[in-house]
Amino acid sequence: MTPEIQQLHQTIAQGIYDALPDGGWMEATYSFLAITLFYTETGLYRLDDGQHRSFVVEDEASDAFRELRTRMAALHENGHAWYTATVTMTADGNFTFDFNYDELPRFDVVPSAGKWADEFRIYPRPELQDRVPAQPQ
Repeated sequence: MTPEIQQLHQTIAQGIYDALPDGGWMEATYSFLAITLFYTETGLYRLDDGQHRSFVVEDEASDAFRELRTRMAALHENGHAWYTATVTMTADGNFTFDFNYDELPRFDVVPSAGKWADEFRIYPRPELQDRVPAQPQ
């Protein structure tokens, strides 16, 4: 891991931690789904009593996710970019990242064909192109 990528991990983790309440939660997950010109993000934390609450991070952490995707793709042996990054954090501040490179993200709003074309132009994945969901009619 390069120092730049390590710093991006720290920026994202700090952004997640800062978006959570000061106490009363046990675990949080934050998912960032992305293609080149389109992304969505969602966060969910579990309270001590088992209830779940949603949250979002500030722009600095979102920007760090986008930069992380680009930097990691540049280091990937095939130049592939991940489609989903999920961060899991515990109340003591420990965190882990998980990256999915092989499944297209399941966006609630389907990106346009042009956005998918840009994705595959920049990060070619011919084996995944036929899996792009159709635009709703």
